[in-house]
Amino acid sequence: MTSETPCLTLPVRPHPFEGEATVGFLMRVARNNGYDTLRQLGKTFGNFDGLCQALGLTTEERQIQFGPYPSFWGPSVFSNGLMTADFNHSQLRWCPLCFQESAHLRGPWLLKISCVCNRHGNWLQERCPDCGSVQYLEKVNFDQCGCGTSLAEARAASPVADSVFRLSQAVEASIDGNPALPGFPSLSLPEWLKLISYLGQFTETCQPLKPGKIANMHQLDTASALMSQTGYLLDSWPKNFHALLVAIQCQTESGGKTKTRIRDTFGTLYHVLYTDLSAPCFQFLRDEFEHYLHERWSGVVNKRHRSFKPETLARHPRVTLKQAAKKAGVAPSTVRHFVRAEVIAGNQIELPSGRKLRSVDEQSLKQIAVLAKGCVTLGEAAKQLALPKGRVRELISEGILKPLVSRQLCNAATWSIPMQQVQGLFFAGTEASYLPPTISVGHILKHWHLRDGEFINLIRAILECQIQPVGNPTEPVPLGNIQLDEQQTQQWRVEIRYASGASISVDEAAHRLGLKQQVAYDLVKQGLLATTNDDLPGRRVPQASLEDFKATYVSLAEYAGSLKRAPRWLLQTLSVRPVTGPTIDGSRQYFFRRSDLHSELSSNGAGLIASSSLTESEQKPYDAM
Repeated sequence: MTSETPCLTLPVRPHPFEGEATVGFLMRVARNNGYDTLRQLGKTFGNFDGLCQALGLTTEERQIQFGPYPSFWGPSVFSNGLMTADFNHSQLRWCPLCFQESAHLRGPWLLKISCVCNRHGNWLQERCPDCGSVQYLEKVNFDQCGCGTSLAEARAASPVADSVFRLSQAVEASIDGNPALPGFPSLSLPEWLKLISYLGQFTETCQPLKPGKIANMHQLDTASALMSQTGYLLDSWPKNFHALLVAIQCQTESGGKTKTRIRDTFGTLYHVLYTDLSAPCFQFLRDEFEHYLHERWSGVVNKRHRSFKPETLARHPRVTLKQAAKKAGVAPSTVRHFVRAEVIAGNQIELPSGRKLRSVDEQSLKQIAVLAKGCVTLGEAAKQLALPKGRVRELISEGILKPLVSRQLCNAATWSIPMQQVQGLFFAGTEASYLPPTISVGHILKHWHLRDGEFINLIRAILECQIQPVGNPTEPVPLGNIQLDEQQTQQWRVEIRYASGASISVDEAAHRLGLKQQVAYDLVKQGLLATTNDDLPGRRVPQASLEDFKATYVSLAEYAGSLKRAPRWLLQTLSVRPVTGPTIDGSRQYFFRRSDLHSELSSNGAGLIASSSLTESEQKPYDAM
């Protein structure tokens, strides 16, 4: 059969529309000339070129068609880089509104990723609006279902998202090589198809295990899902893409699978970005991925990441502790201890081997240098404060000094105590017209045998100005060398020990009873004021013993004063015998039992008047008897 013979057998010779699908044009030719199927037309014409000659198509008319022809016509040849696998070869998609305007298949509808009519902004259809059956490309009467329903009949459908519609327009614009739409990368049609088929598989809740293989791409719902997700990720670029990266990273970490490598954390997406979509046209994806790592990745990005741009490696803000120490000019252990003590924000990941990988932000380097320079060790702090190291440890334990790094916090070999806190324990003196006898804190620590906690109480008293240093008000002196009023400090020690329930000396007991020292010693000698031996030298009076004496005995002078009577007259009128006194045992002062006096007041009518003149403090012991 010659090429001229078929031309005589085609009474109807239609011409193609601009952008018409090649297979759709063949369907129109077959239908208009009485063929039932394309195979019948193919048997008549051995190849596509022979049919074009029979139709008298010009070169331009052949070029305005889009898409492949059926495989039995021979292999299709594409000049724009497309492949036969990019098109649907079985199922039909169409726009009812377009069919109403002109019943021919538009070429872009045959692309597997096509799902939107860019002319009317509605979803393409693949099922009959009445019977719901899928329409196929095997019949020549493509605008009518087998049930008789016209496929031009439009039914209500869900609206197309703006992001999907704009993406579909960008894809169609690339068919003719038009400039990229605003907000979209400049890609060719094959590049768009590849981008959508890979990127559209990734959602915030799911990552494909094998992104290179997509099942059911010939179905409209699969294409719609890919277009919708790709449109979402490209919309408001790169906000939604970053949200995807956050979701993938959080999903990996929340599953207890903390990854130390970027490749492991982002899984198949990393492989897609740097392998499947490694072409230069997709660099915008990798740029945003690396920008995300700059802001969100808490690990170190170093030269091991060979796929990254050199600029990414150079500007990544995270550095190892060793690098941080070198740049800050300090020892690596200093940085490590700062991180452990949470003085410097750091990130730590435990490797499967058990080794810990730590990093810090480069912005912390200046702070590390300042902190290290502004700190002293425990020994240096003790030397500056003129105190033993043990006393400095007490100050730390009680929170008066708060080291940045210590053995308690992070098991550090050295301490780091802020210089500012050490200088806070330098004190200036107070001016006085009279300079009393003074004593230094160092002398107190060495010779006063302070009990547990008394050193800290002394320091708090100085800090709270209960005890004020004596000396030059313009020259601060370290804590160990400050001078204190010796008498005031001794009295403070007595009071604080008494408040803690400690025993007191006989001299202090005499002072608290308002007696002379000799009288107190006489009371001890007579056994009226009980004493004990404890870890302090000399006889000690327990507080319980002192209170018991005050509740049991009263001196003649005190009793006479409460009655406003002369002691000598009162001694002669009382029938009660004193328990001690000059005429009893040679003691210097008379003392009575309160219970004896109370009995006499009860039996003596005149004593009632005297009883009314007793002070409230005198009456209470009697009332308790």
